[in-house]
Amino acid sequence: MGTRLRQFAPVGVVLVLTAVGFFLARAHGESDARHESSHRAEIAAIRVRDHVAQAGALADGLRRFLVGEDSSDVTTERFAELGASWLGPVGVPAAAWVERVPGSERTRYEQRIGRRIVVADSSGALIPAGVRSTYLPATLVTGSPPLSAPGVDLGGSSGISAAVARPQTAYRASATRLVRLSDGTAGLFLVQSAQRLILGTVEPGFVVLFLPASWLVSGTPGAVGSNPREQITVGGGSAGDLGDAATAVSTFAEAGQPFAVGVPQGKVTGAAAVQPWLIGAAGLLLAVLVGALRMIGARRARARAEVDRLFTLSSDLIVVAGFDGYFKRVNPAFTTQLGYTEEEALSRPYIEFVHPDDRALTEVKSSSLREGELTVAFENRYVCKDGSIRWIEWTSTPVVEERLIYGVARDVTERRLAEAGLREAEGRNRALAEEQASLRRVATLVAQRTPPEELFAAVTEEVGQLLPVTSAAMGRYEADGTFTTVAAWSNSSVAFAVGKRWLPEGKNVTTMVFETGRPARMDDFGDASGPVGVVAREAGYRSAVGTPITVEGRLWGVMTAASYLEEPLPADTEARLASFTELVATAIANAESRSQLAASRARIVAASDDTRRRIERDLHDGTQQRLVSLSLELRLAESIVSTDIEEARRTLGRVAGELVVVIDELREISRGIHPAILTEGGLGPALRTLTRRSVVPIQLGDVVDERLPTPVEVAAYYVVSEALANASKHANASRVDIEATVLDGSLSLSIRDNGCGGANPAAGSGLIGLRDRVEALGGSIQITSPSGQGTHVAVRLPLELDFTPDESTDPRPARISASS
Repeated sequence: MGTRLRQFAPVGVVLVLTAVGFFLARAHGESDARHESSHRAEIAAIRVRDHVAQAGALADGLRRFLVGEDSSDVTTERFAELGASWLGPVGVPAAAWVERVPGSERTRYEQRIGRRIVVADSSGALIPAGVRSTYLPATLVTGSPPLSAPGVDLGGSSGISAAVARPQTAYRASATRLVRLSDGTAGLFLVQSAQRLILGTVEPGFVVLFLPASWLVSGTPGAVGSNPREQITVGGGSAGDLGDAATAVSTFAEAGQPFAVGVPQGKVTGAAAVQPWLIGAAGLLLAVLVGALRMIGARRARARAEVDRLFTLSSDLIVVAGFDGYFKRVNPAFTTQLGYTEEEALSRPYIEFVHPDDRALTEVKSSSLREGELTVAFENRYVCKDGSIRWIEWTSTPVVEERLIYGVARDVTERRLAEAGLREAEGRNRALAEEQASLRRVATLVAQRTPPEELFAAVTEEVGQLLPVTSAAMGRYEADGTFTTVAAWSNSSVAFAVGKRWLPEGKNVTTMVFETGRPARMDDFGDASGPVGVVAREAGYRSAVGTPITVEGRLWGVMTAASYLEEPLPADTEARLASFTELVATAIANAESRSQLAASRARIVAASDDTRRRIERDLHDGTQQRLVSLSLELRLAESIVSTDIEEARRTLGRVAGELVVVIDELREISRGIHPAILTEGGLGPALRTLTRRSVVPIQLGDVVDERLPTPVEVAAYYVVSEALANASKHANASRVDIEATVLDGSLSLSIRDNGCGGANPAAGSGLIGLRDRVEALGGSIQITSPSGQGTHVAVRLPLELDFTPDESTDPRPARISASS
């Protein structure tokens, strides 16, 4: 028996442990269910409290609206629109502004609003109110039940009279008990004192919001009725029915009323229900279960901590101050935000906490409060214990009988800083946008190859209108050491006339830039000297800056800006000027490059034509003449050779004939290199010669007879020659029309054939060469060749040619570099 007991002892121990584990797990599951239910109740209470606070903020917003402007013209329709825009998005159905009307004033009130004071009967119909000593009629309503009609009296029911009588209603929202209306809707009324400014007179009254119980619970009207899993009790009135089920309740006090939110206590389900049986079936896993219990306990602790954080106090400051100038009571938020202990806050006059610059205005507001006036949204600065400054917005109401002032405030420092930062950012962004737009306009002019004079004037005007200056000017340093004003702008009179030359000497920004090649500034013209400095001082300049215009490493000119104001120009003026001078330098460099390229191409074409002409002359005067002489000598030899040597005579005759052929071919080659008729007679005779030699019939129209510049005649001749070659070889043309006339200082050339068309200017080297030759002379060529409709070549060549680069944009010797 003892052995059996010893054998079953472990089993007994396991059974005992299993039983203990079973009951512990069961108890723990029930505890978790209760805790989870309590947690759900706390979450529901937090939601209800947040909704009450949100409604309080809406009531405060309506109060601010009514007291913030003359609301004598605020009608019920306007108030309803305001309610729709403010209350509708959050789900609050109805609001009203009510005022206390003594029974003796009822008739006057009804005449003033044009409606009778009414109450709702048991069916919801509105009937005239009975005789009472005091009424609380709704003067302005949003039009939604239960505040659907102006004049409805709220003083006879719903606890609104009690809420109005509470002292706290003067400075914050106060709630009634939960009531059920005649239509079955359950809810409470939120009341806050709200004076109304009418024609300069403050009329006392109250803002009233109706908060349905369904909205308090879920934020959505109708939730309690459709899902009765929560019950809310306010001041003894309840909504929602949980029956006889066990409940978990969370309570709190808000807006002067006790709130209780209940949810049904959950049952042990899921793993918690199965866990004891798993322990009974597997007692050896007891250690694992203990670990699981520890994890569950840790989660429960974290959940409790989260709930505690949700109940952190609001950051709003609440104080009670006496008429003697001392705080009587401050809330923890005051000490937390300002850094003073409660003893320090109560022991010193509150004016000492105010920033010195705001004390006078604060004293004025305090005096008004002692006289019984309200203070709404008054902002002043408080000095914290650490010396920092905080902006505080106060809403205060006095109780003259108690000689106390009740104030509610919030820290608006971040809002103030954000507004100031936003204004600064808007100013910077606006200035940057204007500068970028100005630079884009200048860049567009540069890209469009605007003439230098127009570009300089436009840049100078953009600088003058963009920067905070009185005048702006641009100058060019000349090769002879002088300085020329190329553009000027002023909002009054221009001190430096365009085109006038100056000597860059003395003390002035123009000379400083000339000598250093770097930006320069003068904030005092008292010691300005030199021609430029004297004129600037006499013009009244107080401050000026200059930025060099550097073109490909050399100093080209300077852009200056000046002001009549005593304050120096901003520190970034030089950098902003540099943005414009860079674009000007780019335009000048591009103009120089284009000028040099055009001159280079023209010189190449002229050199090529001179070479052709020299080769043609050498062939005609040298080789061709010697071959003709040789041919004559052979004919002479043929004539004097004896008839007995017939074979020799035939050989001499054959050689002389072939020599004539060679001479003809050489003559044709010579004409192709450079036709002599072009040099001797000009373009008109040369074109007529081409007409006679062409295999395609040519109709020669108007052709200029006077001599033109040689490069123009050569280019026109080769254009016609190439066009005729294309017409005969590729276009299968049967007719070509040619015209060459002088119009507006240019040679206008037209060659039109009736061939097959379809010519591609980019496919043949001949047409490309013609385009290069024409454009090298500053002309233009246009080839139109639709398939099946022939080809038309139109050319315009300027008659005034300049083979030297434009030096007007680069007169400055390269003795000063941008980095010197």
